[in-house]
Order: sequence, then C-alpha cells, then structure tokens
Amino acid sequence: MNVLFCIDHLRGDGTQRVLCHLTAGMIERGHRTTILCLNDSWDSSVIEQLRRSGASIRVMGKPGLVGGYGLASALRWMRRQNFDVAVTMLFWSDVIGRVLARKAGIPHLVSSIRARNISYAPWQLLLVRATMPLADVVVVNSRRIAAFAVAGEGARPESLVYIPNGVDAALYTQPVSRAALRAELGLGADAVLIGSVGRLTHQKGFDVLLQALARPGLEAVHLLLAGAGEELERLHVLARSLGISQRAHFAGYRRDVPQWLGALDLYVHPSRFEGTPNILLEAMAAACPIVATNIDGNSEVLTDGRHGWLVPHDHPVALADAIRAALADPPEARRRGQAAQERVRQYFSLPRMVEAWERVLQPAEQTMRISEHGFFCR
Repeated sequence: MNVLFCIDHLRGDGTQRVLCHLTAGMIERGHRTTILCLNDSWDSSVIEQLRRSGASIRVMGKPGLVGGYGLASALRWMRRQNFDVAVTMLFWSDVIGRVLARKAGIPHLVSSIRARNISYAPWQLLLVRATMPLADVVVVNSRRIAAFAVAGEGARPESLVYIPNGVDAALYTQPVSRAALRAELGLGADAVLIGSVGRLTHQKGFDVLLQALARPGLEAVHLLLAGAGEELERLHVLARSLGISQRAHFAGYRRDVPQWLGALDLYVHPSRFEGTPNILLEAMAAACPIVATNIDGNSEVLTDGRHGWLVPHDHPVALADAIRAALADPPEARRRGQAAQERVRQYFSLPRMVEAWERVLQPAEQTMRISEHGFFCR
C-alpha cells in the first residue's frame, strides 16, 4: 500500500509517537508511507525518527496553510502520488486532510480520534462534524471515546474500529539505578520519588497532583514532573503557593523517560480526559506501580486493585490517599506493577497495534468492528 498520514504538527506528543511507531511498522511490512505535516512546527527527534524508518515527509507550513497556496500545492502533489489510503490525525488534519484526500481522489480515508476532545470549541465541533461523513473508517484508541466520536464529532457507529496504542516493552526493562536518578535531582539515595509525564496542559491534571503532594502524610515525597507546555509558569506559581516548590522538580521535555520510569517509587497519571495514554503503557511496561485517574483509556488498561490504583479525577484528596496507600505497601505496589507489565506484554504490544492498523488501512477490511480486547470482530 501507498499510505499518506496527515497530521497537524510533528512535536513530541503522544499522537506523534504513535505515528512514529506505526510508520516504522508499516514500512517493515513493505508499505510505502508519507507524512504531510500541515504546520511548520516539529521536534527534530521526531523528524529524525520518521526519516530513519524510511518515511517521506512533506511540510506545508502555516503561511501556505493560511494563504491557501499551500493547500492548492498539496492537492496537486497528492493527485500525483497515487495514494491508496489517507489517514488524518488531530483537528486541522481531520478538517483539511479529509477534504484534500477526497478532492485528490484517494480511494480510502481513515480518521483517528485520539481523545475525548471535550475542549473543542463549538466552531471546531461544527467543522469536524461537517467533514466526518468523508471518512470511511474512524479509529478510536479507547472504547470510551466511541460514544463521544458519535455524539460529539458525528462519526457513524458502523464506521468505528477500536485500536489501542502499543508499546515496545523491551525498552523499559533496563532503568537507571534509583540512586543515579535521585542524585541527578540532588536527592539522597533513599528519597521517596514519584513521577508524572505529559504536556503541561489543563487536560493532564498536574495542578491536582501538586495539590495532592501538599496533603498531610506526603511531606517527605518528591515529584519529578517531565514535560513542556503552556501551564508551566502557572504550575510553578501553584507549587510555590502550596509550599512544595522544593519537592516539585520540573524536568522539562525529556527523551530519557524509558530509562527512569523503572527507578521511580510510583508513577502518577492525574489526567482529566485521555485516549489510551502512551506514558501509562510505558509505566506499565517498566513494572512501575501506578496511581491514575479513573477516566477513559486509563480505566481500560488498568484494573483498580489488580494493576494499580484508580481514583476520581479532579480530586486531590483521593489522589493523595492512593499515593499514600501505594507507598505504604511496597510488596503490594510491586505485585500490581508486575501484573500491569504482563498485561502490556499480552495486549498492548507494538506488533499487535501495527497489524491492526494494517488491516484497517485496507479498504476490504471496512467491515471490522470493536472486539472484546480491541482490534477486530466481524
């Protein structure tokens, strides 16, 4: 197959990481892949990873997008490439990419809804609903997104296919030592260290995590928070106001997350809404004990009491209680972490994800539907 992936930008976020894995897997299976990036915004490591896998990349850029000439040029280019299938990911790519793909005569169009996009403005929902009928298949990475895809974005129920994200578990089995990670932060070798990773946005709930860290009983706990985003300064201010700035370590965007997840005492994922979060799968692959909010994809990959601790979102008291419980019982925390690791290996491997996508991208497979563990039933 000759596959076109259309995406808003190539920064180092979760959807882009899935794209890198998916592109590499499709190329290994003998398919040709091209990425059309609408915005001239990218992380060099993402570009490098895509090119190293053998993918072609075309950047439209914001001036061409806003001016319209980039759209006309992209349409002419798409018509010449003889793509068999187009995949759209994220808002502008869903809206613009769907229209371009149909005008270019691409015979099969797949859109992917990566989260319950409750933050969309009314005008955004209007645009995605207007273009949704152009998609033949809509991939969701969480079953709990399916209802939103239908009611919120106008997807046809019969078009939905569930494919959760995948992870290469082998990358997370050789962590740095506990002492090395703590020394990097200027902490003693025995310091209690929890961690959280993600874009610093309201969606991710890091403000709730900081409030939980300030609760009684957690005074000796340090937090390693990795990520970048528009809420960085607000979170710094919040940490100072809570009196925990000496225990909240903002690490910025990190590329070595696979090496330090396994050196944490606990991973905490406080999101308000999600699809299937990559970082949660990665923490599971590292056998790191996990506390997460009981929302969307979190509750689909983790069972409370078996693979980790699940708590209500936007509830710092419940979050603090779960963190205390996990830290107070290391044997139970290890047991749940190991159970989570086994679950990732069984149900959320990269080959399983790529195989599922490969089948969806073939027009003959449009009759596939959601099955018990994701992927397919007819």
